[in-house]
Order: sequence, then structure tokens, then C-alpha cells
Amino acid sequence: MGSDFCLQVLDTIKRNNGKMLESALLETLRKRGINATQRELRNALLKLEITGYIRVTSLDEERKLIEIANKEES
Repeated sequence: MGSDFCLQVLDTIKRNNGKMLESALLETLRKRGINATQRELRNALLKLEITGYIRVTSLDEERKLIEIANKEES
């Protein structure tokens, strides 16, 4: 999974008001026909977070909130 997958992840988050739980994101990707593992998703999320496109917040040990980063804040 490469940059195309990262773009699909970003697009999916944007279509859901810019905010999703990781589990909901994975389920939505699967419904769109993108069969990714949790590990592949987390690698893509890490790349997107490092490049400043998203922000990932741990709500607890299992739940992560993913939000589109506001570029104007940077």
C-alpha cells in the first residue's frame, strides 16, 4: 500500500466531516472495496500525520480519533 492508499484514506476522512474513529475508517475503507489490514492503515496514518495532513488522538488504549489537520494553525 503506497501513496494511492494514503490519498484514499485522506479522501475517506474528508468525506466524513474530517473526523473519524480508526475502527470506523477501516470499516468504511472495506465497504469501498479497499481491503487493508489495521497495520497497513496505521502505517498510512503515520505518514499522513508526519506530513501534517491529519492529527491522531488516542482516546483510550483501543480507540483513536483521526482528524484532518487545519493547515491554517501551522
